[in-house]
Formats: sequence, structure tokens, C-alpha cells
Amino acid sequence: MSHPRTTEDLTTASSNVRSLVDGHLEDTGGLLRLAPTWVPRSFLQPGLRIKLHPDDTYAYGLSRGGIDERWFASTTECANEGRVADEGLSYVVVGKERFTLRDAVAECGADLIGSAIWDKYGKWPVYSKFFDNMGPIPHHMHQNAEQAALVGQQGKPESYYFPPQHNNVRNNFPLHLHGL
Repeated sequence: MSHPRTTEDLTTASSNVRSLVDGHLEDTGGLLRLAPTWVPRSFLQPGLRIKLHPDDTYAYGLSRGGIDERWFASTTECANEGRVADEGLSYVVVGKERFTLRDAVAECGADLIGSAIWDKYGKWPVYSKFFDNMGPIPHHMHQNAEQAALVGQQGKPESYYFPPQHNNVRNNFPLHLHGL
């Protein structure tokens, strides 16, 4: 059974992140193993297609909402109300040690994410996610970098891919509408 992780489950390696990353990359041929990053949303109903055991759908409690997103390679906390401090952050798993991908990127910089990204952003600026909702997502928008800067935020470019192996059940609203 798959369980969302909580902050109590974490073993943090703070002083030897670089050596753990370097050793892990050598052992895996260049891959970092990341623990699943589950994110609930209180305003949406989960569609139950993201490979989370159904018993864990409301693992954070009914008030937090159901888990309907799985984030990949995230160095960004989610903006949920009442969230735990590290919610949305991906964790690197090396044996029994766990530490955030954000810490790994901060420690290893260009060696981990490449100089083009590191020199431009000084961080890992993107993540991917599966989102799985029973019905449509409420109307919303994401500002570009220039618009977001006006309110002290960063832009959020977004794109979508719907893998057929995760979308074999159409649920209540099998469409995704985009305004151009």
C-alpha cells in the first residue's frame, strides 16, 4: 500500500547532502530516486487515477481535501491553506536517508541541474505533476513573468499532457478547456 509521507517520517541528512547525491548518482547511473510527492486540494474531488491507494486519498484529513495531484521533481512548496511546511517538495531517497531536492540543488548547483539552468535561475525552476480530478478545474489563470512581477510573484508557464494509461477512466468531465 502506498502512503503519503509526513514530516514525522523523514530522516534528514543536512551535512552530507553533496556526498549522498554524488554517491547515489554513481550507484544509479545518473538518476536521483525521488519519493512520491502527494498534494491534496480542498476545492476538487480526486479522480482516483494517480496510483495512490484509495484508502489514502484523504490521508491529510477531510478538511485538507483529497489528494488529486502527484508532483515530480519539485523544489516548490504548494500554496495550500493549512499545509505542512514541506508540502509539495520532492524528497531524494538514498537508502534510509531523505533530503529535499531543493537542498540537493542548492548544494550541488550546476553539477546537478546543468550550468545553463543554474546560471540563469540559481535553482531548479520547474516541476511536473499528474493531476487527477473527478470534474473540471475551477476557472483560473496563470500570469506570465511580467504580469506576476507586478504583484511580487513569479510567472507560471504551464502545459499539459494526458497520458492514456492514466486516463482510461473519463470521470465526470473528460475535457480540458484552454482559452487563447
